[in-house]
Amino acid sequence: MLFLNPWLLAGLAGVLVPIILHLIRRQAAKPYDWGAMRFLFDTVAMRRRRMEWEDMLLMAARCLLIGLLALAVARPFVPPDSTVPWMFVLPLALLGIAALGASFVLTRARFRWLTRGVALALILLAAGLIVVEKFLNLRRFQTTGSRDIALVIDASSSMSMPRGGQSAFDLAVEEATRLVKDAPRGTSFSVILGGPAPEMKTGSPLSHRADVIEVLESLRPIGGPFQAHDALGMAVLNLNEGYHGAKEIIVFTDGQKIGWRLESPSAWNSLGEALDALPRKPKLLVREFPPPEALRNVAVSGIDLSREVIGTDREVTIRVGVENTGTEAVTPEPLELEIDGKVLEPQAVGQLAPGQEESVEFRHRFEAAGAAVLTARLEVKDDLRDDDRFERVVPVKRSLPVLLIDGNPTGSFFERAAGFTALALAPTELVTQGADAGEDFLMDPSVVPAPEIGVGDAIDAAEVIVLADVTRLPAGVADRLANHVARGAGLLVVAGPRSDPGFYNAWKGAEGPVSPVRLDRFDADREGVSPAAATFEHEVLGLFRDEKKSDLGEAVLAGFRRTGDVLDGGVVAGRFTNGEPFLAARQYGHGKVVIAMCSFDARSGNLMTRQSFVPFVHELVAWLAGGGGLDLNVEASWNPAVDIPGGGGLLGTYRRGSGSRTRTIGHRFDPLIDFDWGSAAPGRGMPRDDFSVTWMGSLLAPVSGRFEFTAEVDDELEFKIDGKRVLRSSLGAPERGEAELQAGKPVPVEIRFREDSGDAHVRLFWKPPGGERSLVPSSALVPISTKGSAELETSEATDPRGARRKARLALGRRGRMLEVEGAAIPGLYRLKVPPAVRDDLDGLAGEMLPFVVRRDVRESRLTTMNEEDRDMIRERIDLVEARSVEDVLAVLDGKGFGQELWRLLAVAAFFLLLGEVALARWISKSRRSAEDVRIDFEDRGGPDSDVLAAMKKMRRAG
Repeated sequence: MLFLNPWLLAGLAGVLVPIILHLIRRQAAKPYDWGAMRFLFDTVAMRRRRMEWEDMLLMAARCLLIGLLALAVARPFVPPDSTVPWMFVLPLALLGIAALGASFVLTRARFRWLTRGVALALILLAAGLIVVEKFLNLRRFQTTGSRDIALVIDASSSMSMPRGGQSAFDLAVEEATRLVKDAPRGTSFSVILGGPAPEMKTGSPLSHRADVIEVLESLRPIGGPFQAHDALGMAVLNLNEGYHGAKEIIVFTDGQKIGWRLESPSAWNSLGEALDALPRKPKLLVREFPPPEALRNVAVSGIDLSREVIGTDREVTIRVGVENTGTEAVTPEPLELEIDGKVLEPQAVGQLAPGQEESVEFRHRFEAAGAAVLTARLEVKDDLRDDDRFERVVPVKRSLPVLLIDGNPTGSFFERAAGFTALALAPTELVTQGADAGEDFLMDPSVVPAPEIGVGDAIDAAEVIVLADVTRLPAGVADRLANHVARGAGLLVVAGPRSDPGFYNAWKGAEGPVSPVRLDRFDADREGVSPAAATFEHEVLGLFRDEKKSDLGEAVLAGFRRTGDVLDGGVVAGRFTNGEPFLAARQYGHGKVVIAMCSFDARSGNLMTRQSFVPFVHELVAWLAGGGGLDLNVEASWNPAVDIPGGGGLLGTYRRGSGSRTRTIGHRFDPLIDFDWGSAAPGRGMPRDDFSVTWMGSLLAPVSGRFEFTAEVDDELEFKIDGKRVLRSSLGAPERGEAELQAGKPVPVEIRFREDSGDAHVRLFWKPPGGERSLVPSSALVPISTKGSAELETSEATDPRGARRKARLALGRRGRMLEVEGAAIPGLYRLKVPPAVRDDLDGLAGEMLPFVVRRDVRESRLTTMNEEDRDMIRERIDLVEARSVEDVLAVLDGKGFGQELWRLLAVAAFFLLLGEVALARWISKSRRSAEDVRIDFEDRGGPDSDVLAAMKKMRRAG
């Protein structure tokens, strides 16, 4: 507890007034004893103890009344994060004052001095606690002269809700403007607009206040959640650019929990380290505009589709989520769903209770391939308009190329390893003979006998590859297939009786082992085994978990392949009834791998005759195909971007000729250094001989330690890391090189390849610490040698508000990407596609590419921070919660602020005054009634009447 007017505490000296008056009265009232009256007041002495207690109460009340008034005038307040409870300090002081006054009424010296000692101890203890509070708390608010202040304005969707005719965002800008005007001299300001991606509005702290006010007046809400933690990090970086030693961060927000990353203590530890690096650790002042207690709001929470891979061959179920995030029941209008400008028939939602979620279903068959824009809209009068719509872009495929490599092509149709699988994907017998499935089917399978598979374009053109009981693959084909999967393709291995476990267990690519489990022998089972639906916990088998809706668990298999350990990254998706794995899966780079421990042909049993077999195969292929491809629904970030499939890699510059005759033919993005051109040219416009390729970028090690590098090359290769040559190999003269790398830290690399004549090939390998030799994976090759991104081509885009923005084709750490400049606004963007990448977008875009920055429904739930969350923030930074802009200005002026208590003291003084008057009247009345004693005087000491009569006779006779 502290005081705004501490000098007015001198009014506590008024407590001595009733004490002095009491002493004066006691000194003036000197008693004079009358011998005869001494006996009359013996009864009064018996009431002395009661009268002393009454005087003590009256004196304590009068001293306490003056003390309350003096404290109220001094305006005590409880500062934020007070270390000493005011309900402890204030009673101590008041008890001390009351005891001090009461001590002067006591007649016994021993009790009088004991009471005064206790009173002084209480008063001194209260004063000491106030001094401690001032030392520990108020020093936080000491004025420091010149300082840099970062103003962070929450521009999220919830800040746009009206509060008494004005939105919280408008109030925040208004208070920030006043703060800039009234702040102490020598203060510089920077402005950060907080949203899904915070935006720095000033390059460095500005001292010219008119410029800061102009920036504040130009701010507009962005929408989406407020990423407060990212905004604080940006504020720290900006404050570091300021010239003043003192730093402060002031956040204007509605206090929502989302965006503060309170679930990640490590993120706050990193921020704390950045704060400690400043010349002086700043305070975090938070001015909250809490959301209204009564809220009427319904939000469209998401759009989901029944299948992961969408085609034009059949209807798909579209589920739109609707959620009541308010505090009262709402009945919105029917939900509308618009697909590429066509509005489907609206569906009723019904009444939604607070917290209730509903899923509204639509069925639709897409008519054309490409990127389809879905927009769900609700017509409802609620407090938050931004979440009444939700957009999603769905890639619609004309066909999904599936390559089936048949390990038993010479058998009868029913015994072919890939026959039933091909028919399940496209039910026409022609596909087993190499024909296309046609436009009636999304899945476009092609069957190739295992002996005929080569390194050509068949693998590269397929999105999903099925190895149907293939014994083994040639080394070159296996490497090419593993790299293709790592870049985003799907691989299904049907491990029937012909499959060689030794090959699959040893099969490794750039991302490590391909198989999720170690394979063992294939065992026959006379009684047969069945898939156990109760063990279907993986998403790929989710459709078949309910035995009432699926007969997959009724299939009886005559044999199964046993397995060993589950490898790192692998999971068992389902098991047989004997406990052995039925399916195993893993993520492999950007792609996916599934292994089935049985064959899909007549030799395996009756699996193919189950009604669930066709959807089972479709679910497998659809899940595998979802690994790569174009993701047109991206998270909000600064410079929102769409990644072009392909993962990492290096930028290659292709040149023909040598020496002074060298001429650059073009640039190309190469995900791996793994080429076998033979006697062919490496590309259009390039010769077969006398050419060179230079790859530039960065190398990103997955672990720290010493790496060993080797190469297979014809004719010559030179490899440099951070400008230092590590390896130089040529045909017939291989070398080994070593380099110390740090995990997660990219280092610049340069690879120069030279071909003179004859065949040409080049492959770059590494051996991590404790690992095995493998191709350097695309995930470790970053196309740029800096922390930013390299611009390849410029373009333009339209954001959700219709504003035109600059866009570009760039190379980043994840590979090529289409990037839109500026902060992300949730909603639909349309980007003009550069011609250089139109062929790489899976046929989803022509001239324009739509994509969506996702909305986060948590922003609509208005979950605010609790005290536990604030305590976690206080552990990393000095958090000060302000209730008004006046409180913020008080901190900047070094005065402090808090919850004032003068009203409480004034009310207490008023009631104490009434109590003192009543007590005084009661004491006065009781004492008058006690002293109203009736005394009868009786004359018993006079002469005898007979004697008086005799004397009268004598007087008359004489």
